[in-house]
Amino acid sequence: MLIHQSKYILHLKDNLRKLSNQTYIVLAFIWSAITVYLSLISARSASKFNVWDFVGIDKLGHLVFYSIFSFLWCMGLARNMLDKKNILFFSISFGVLMEICQLYLFNGRSFEFYDILANIIGSIIGVILFKCIIN
Repeated sequence: MLIHQSKYILHLKDNLRKLSNQTYIVLAFIWSAITVYLSLISARSASKFNVWDFVGIDKLGHLVFYSIFSFLWCMGLARNMLDKKNILFFSISFGVLMEICQLYLFNGRSFEFYDILANIIGSIIGVILFKCIIN
């Protein structure tokens, strides 16, 4: 069973490496737009996504979104430049900015420190995943 999982992971890594930097940049822009939309829609619209209503699931959503966010940007930009620190800084700043916007846009959403923490952890996980796949 372990050998089968190892082959699957190697196959996945190979497939992820095959996509071009430009493809990852396009995917990163699309993911960024989705993240902005979901972060800044009104509370009334956001409540329609009932899947996040469970305690803690909302933080898991932040973690997953920002893991993918930083991973895609790393795959698009850092494969050649190897500048993961700047991408990590950008990803974390983006997450903090989205929370600040929720505070000041009066859309019924609220600023939450734990959302920022989940965004930061997710950003770090995305960079770690990138390093695991590239190395």
